[in-house]
This record gives sequence, structure tokens and C-alpha cells, in this order.
Amino acid sequence: MFPNANTNTKSLERFLCKHTNQKHDAIRNTTIIAKRSCAKMTANVFHLLEWGHWVMEIMNQSNSSTSATPGVSASTVTASAVAGICCLVGISGNLAVIVVVARKLKNRDSNFTLKLILNLAVADILSLCTLPVWVHSWLRGWQFGIEACRFFSYVIIGSLYCSVWTVTLMSVQRYLAVLYPRQWLKLRGVGEKLVLSGLWALAAILASPGIVLSDVVGEEKKCRWKYISSGQKAGTLLMETLWGFVIPFAILVSSYCCLHTKVNRSVFFSSQRLTTLVTSIVVTFFIFWSPVHVVNILGVTAALLEHKALDAICETSWGITQALTFINCCINPFLYAFAFRKRKQETEHSGLTQESKI
Repeated sequence: MFPNANTNTKSLERFLCKHTNQKHDAIRNTTIIAKRSCAKMTANVFHLLEWGHWVMEIMNQSNSSTSATPGVSASTVTASAVAGICCLVGISGNLAVIVVVARKLKNRDSNFTLKLILNLAVADILSLCTLPVWVHSWLRGWQFGIEACRFFSYVIIGSLYCSVWTVTLMSVQRYLAVLYPRQWLKLRGVGEKLVLSGLWALAAILASPGIVLSDVVGEEKKCRWKYISSGQKAGTLLMETLWGFVIPFAILVSSYCCLHTKVNRSVFFSSQRLTTLVTSIVVTFFIFWSPVHVVNILGVTAALLEHKALDAICETSWGITQALTFINCCINPFLYAFAFRKRKQETEHSGLTQESKI
């Protein structure tokens, strides 16, 4: 009655059999893959546990060796950690600033502020590049000889002086470029080169005690300044505070205050963003540089009064306060590069001359 019924039934059976075999093959393949994945995961977990155990052994050995090293205090470890982070972050940030500014100068952008930002980045990199040597000496003692001690002391002190006075020169440049643009334009070219050369010469002179006084002292073999007398120590620290903080900060604050007073309603301070920027520059300088010089003043007091307890406090605090100056070297590229970019965007709409830009 239905001639094709048997044929259809056989076709259906073959189809179901084939589909069932494919399903079983898929399940079997999935099972094999799952077993292999589990085996790999187990092996990876095993290797991870071995690696973690190996890392813990290294950390335990490092901690035991550090704790066994005499003279390594908690403040020294903290200063070393901060200095290590500053080295990584600061060098990369300043290198980025150097690359960007170099491209702009290559495109014949002769803005003097760009040259100051480049000068600041170079000075900060010079100081940050010496940090690995200092961190090693803080934790393990100085092992590179007296000549290297004097050389690295001179480099880091000179670069920090150059950084401070570059920031100070930026404030003077803003003041003169906005209020006396014609007189400032006369300094272009040779005048700018003389200013930058004089800046590095001043830093080199101010850093000269690093060559004369640096020595490897104590049983811990630390690279420090070795003073002949208490009067020499007091005079050196006092001059360092005077030329490294008091005079630059006074110039910085007076330049911005005079600029704000004389150009109260001008474009320069008509923006709340720029007012905040100037405030941040002054506050940042004060926060990161005042602690080390406060300790210097305490060191002068301890030297004059021959107060051993106060001198011990200063010796402990110098490491931490000096680490703050390295944080400032990390912040500088972000602060001043951002400042220049925002200032350039706003002055393009204001009609100011190119040299009046920050």
C-alpha cells in the first residue's frame, strides 16, 4: 500500500544512527579536551605554587639579610622605597617631556618657556639617575670609593640646585614677559643662551661643597659630608638653605604676587584655572622643599649648641626629607608640561604675544 515506507524507514534509521554517532564523537572529544585542560590547569597550579614558594624563599632570604645588615633603620628603608619609585616614575615622565619639547624646538618653536621646561627635565633626570647608587649605599654602605662619592654628590646637588633655580627663573620669565614684553624680547637668542648658561654655572658653584666635603665615613661606610668643625657644618647648612630655598622661594612668591597685583584684570589671571595653577606651583615648591631645609635649620642649631640628641634626630630625618625632593622631581614634568599646554590654549584666544605664554 505504501511502496516507499521501507525505504523511508531505513533512511531515517541511517540518519538517526549517524546523528547519534556524531553526538557520541562530540561528547568523547569534549571529554578528552576537558581532561587535557584539567591536566594543564593542574600542572599550571603546581608550577605556580612552586614559583610562589621560590619567591617566598627569596623574600625571606632578602628580609633576613636586610635585618642582619647593621645600621639599616626603618626611615632608611622608607626613604629607599620612595627613592626607587621616584626613579622609575620620574625618569620616564621627564624623558617624555624631553621628547615632546625637543620636537617642538625642532619645529622652530623658539618659546623660551619650552627651553626652561627642557632644562628642568634634564636637571631632574640627572638627579634621578643617581638614585640607584644612593639607595644601594643607604642599604649596603658605600662601596665605590671616595672619588665616586664626591662625583655623585656633586652631580645630585648641582642638578637639584639647577632644578630649583629653573623653577625660580620661570616665575621671573612670566613676570617680565607679561609686564615688559619689549624688554624681554631683547633677550632672545644670545641672551637666552647666556641666561641658561649662567643658571648651570650658578648650580655648579653652589654644588662645589659636594666635592670638598664628601667622604666615606663611619663603620657603616656612608657617603656623607665630613665637617672639620661645628662652625663649618652650621655655615654649610645655612648657606644651603639660603641659596636652595629662602632666596628662590622669595623670588618665586614675589614674582607671582607682583604679577597678580599689577595685572589683576588681565588675561593672565582672568582664568580661575591659571590662578589655581600658579597657586599649585608655589604650594608644591613649599611642600616638597621646606622639610629638608627645616631639618637643615635644626642641624645648624644642633651644631652650634653641640646638642647630640637633636643632631641624631636630624640624621634620621634627612633621609625622609630628601626623598620628598625626589618626589618633586617626579611631579615637575606633569605640572609644568600641563601648565604650558593649558596656558598655550588660552593665550591663543587672548591675542598675547608668543613670548607671553607660560
